[in-house]
Amino acid sequence: MSDNEFYRLWNEFGRNMNLVAILTILTLVTGVTGLVAIIFVFISLGNIKLINSKLKSLYLYDFRSKMVSSFIYKLISICLLAGGIVGIVFSTYFWSNTDNIAALIVNIILSSSPALIGLILLIVGFSIEMKAWDNLKFYIEENRSLFPEYVVRETIEGAEKLRTAALMYALGFLGITLIIGFILQIIGFFKLAKFSNMSGAAYIEVPVIPQAPMPPRAPSPPQAPAPPQVMSSVHPDPINDSSKINRVVGIRPKFCPNCGAEILEGGGYCPDCGSSIS
Repeated sequence: MSDNEFYRLWNEFGRNMNLVAILTILTLVTGVTGLVAIIFVFISLGNIKLINSKLKSLYLYDFRSKMVSSFIYKLISICLLAGGIVGIVFSTYFWSNTDNIAALIVNIILSSSPALIGLILLIVGFSIEMKAWDNLKFYIEENRSLFPEYVVRETIEGAEKLRTAALMYALGFLGITLIIGFILQIIGFFKLAKFSNMSGAAYIEVPVIPQAPMPPRAPSPPQAPAPPQVMSSVHPDPINDSSKINRVVGIRPKFCPNCGAEILEGGGYCPDCGSSIS
């Protein structure tokens, strides 16, 4: 798994946790969004599965497996609780007109047994969820160098609050603990949403591989200076226009002060007008 893929999956996990928190709050108004929140929880667990496909972390594996087991236990417990409550209501209704009190009591006990088993399984499910959040917390603590420090602090605190929320739900028969657990659960989801602030592999220290020294290069032999460039120029001659002379670049030519004709280097008289060049 590449570094970019690793951080992309944690980003998705954080965004899904943020949606779970929002949908959990909306449950107070609609009631249906709680089911949608459960769907996004499983999508988040899918992100954890992909992350751990290469890491093979025991903490992440236990976190995911315990969250799935907790959901199964709670789903079975809800079904048993619902069946037990329905059984108790019908038993009370059908046996209320009878004088056989003993039969009524036995029937209520038998009808309430599924509800009792469901309550026990519900407590077990929340206990497993507490261990799941502990595993996520341990993974973050042992791999904190892979994440920004503020993300580590927020997500560890979020895992702790979700663990406490599961405990409050397990003690839900006390009434007030359900409200406390609901509040802590929302805070915990929002804190885990900090994973969405991951910005890529900038937090991974890439080891620097030393390069082999380059062999010394042999010095280049000195080059001979280039000879001076010679260019030919046409010297206007009133007698013969085709006469040409060669002139070395860099030597300033002389001109006759009388007629303006060009004077060869070293000449004492103008070849055109015969004036003396002094």
